[in-house]
Amino acid sequence: MKRLLMTIGIAALSGAVFSQNAYDAVKLSQTNPVLGTARYSGMAGAFNALGGNPSAIKDNPAALGVYRSKDFTFTPSLYINNDGEVKPALNNFAFVCNFGSNKNKKGYITSSLAINYNRMNIISRYTRVKNEKVPFSLTDHIGWMGESNDLYRDAQDMDLLDADGYSVFGGKNVLRGYTLSEKGHVGQWDFAYGMNISNMVYVGAALGINVVEYEQTAMYDENTLPGEDPDHWFLDNYYDANGSGVNFRIGTIFRPIDEFRIGASFETPTYYNMHEFCEVKIGDNSGDISREYSSKYDLRTPLKFKAGAGFVIGKKAMVGIDYQYENYKKVRMKIREVNIDSETDLAEEQMNKTHTVKLGGEVQVCDGFFVRGGLAYATSPVKNFEEDQVETTVNFRVLTLPQQSIYVTGGLGYKGKVFYCDLAYVFQNNKDYLYPSLPLDESEAMPSIEDVKTRNIIATFGWRF
Repeated sequence: MKRLLMTIGIAALSGAVFSQNAYDAVKLSQTNPVLGTARYSGMAGAFNALGGNPSAIKDNPAALGVYRSKDFTFTPSLYINNDGEVKPALNNFAFVCNFGSNKNKKGYITSSLAINYNRMNIISRYTRVKNEKVPFSLTDHIGWMGESNDLYRDAQDMDLLDADGYSVFGGKNVLRGYTLSEKGHVGQWDFAYGMNISNMVYVGAALGINVVEYEQTAMYDENTLPGEDPDHWFLDNYYDANGSGVNFRIGTIFRPIDEFRIGASFETPTYYNMHEFCEVKIGDNSGDISREYSSKYDLRTPLKFKAGAGFVIGKKAMVGIDYQYENYKKVRMKIREVNIDSETDLAEEQMNKTHTVKLGGEVQVCDGFFVRGGLAYATSPVKNFEEDQVETTVNFRVLTLPQQSIYVTGGLGYKGKVFYCDLAYVFQNNKDYLYPSLPLDESEAMPSIEDVKTRNIIATFGWRF
């Protein structure tokens, strides 16, 4: 087969130590470009050149140079996934300490030091399909794997394959069902410093400490059609990955005139040390057999380049436009400092360079009260399979290939002399290609296209002093 060991889970199922691959790595590397404080999210995160917000530090640490006072803020949120499940989360927690101002307005003016936490991504999804009629059984494909494969041997022990490796379903029509459940998050602690030079140039740097947690449960089952001898079997996969990593950012904002700013920043790859665990269970009405696999590996995410422009109209309104570039072809995984060549090849062949554009605005409707809105669009980090890959790739977990993402945001805000509070709403629509199993049979259509729609309600409470 052309790429027998390409997709998620196949390494674990063939008895190898390493079960993670580049598709999982992309999922753990992705961040939500509009997630942050309610003000930041309400403007779709378009703060690279505007600064002055704790969540802007994760885009451009020069945002700290804009501060003129101390700031303490925290941001709880409610995340509603595509199945309507509601999950509470802490989007942001920050303390900004500002140091005295130079009244000469030349050279060093002021600077700020910040300890800042940002939720970089929230992973929560549930997909369930029942009684889908197909003219083949997944056991046919398991039978092709050969005796060296753990799953092949387990299927034989469960009498799903005969002594020669042929499926007991014999290519019959079956009713297929599958479930995909995912949950997890990526969080980042920033230790950042920013400086204001002559009220014209702002510079900053930040050290990021990242934590990632991810769980996936993929369940697959088949039943014979009504009227036939009843037969049933299932294949369950449980996958867990967690780890910590570090990155570094530098950035600048240039303000040639009061009404206009431009910003740019560079972020190194995040270098993760990861641990994963996988349990594979196959069974039928008489019982089941399970196997467990675990490993440790290093993960390197893509570097990021970000730029933006900001327009400020007195104290009445402002608009931000941001751009972000990432190259997922450069995702890398290592075991004991050795690159995994098969996953490097997969990343280079199947991953994309991504582009994210964010546009957001804020208007003061009356003294101390603001209305905000924004849009963001991110291109796909993964290429869809070509026809020959669909016919030759083997996968024993539900596989999703993320495509483009669209974000629509809005919000309200109040700012007093010391206390401020903001409220935001974020609607996110991710388009995914979903494969219940691979390879696809010739009689099947191409994978289903799934719109994964989620919502986030965000509130921020802060004090500047």
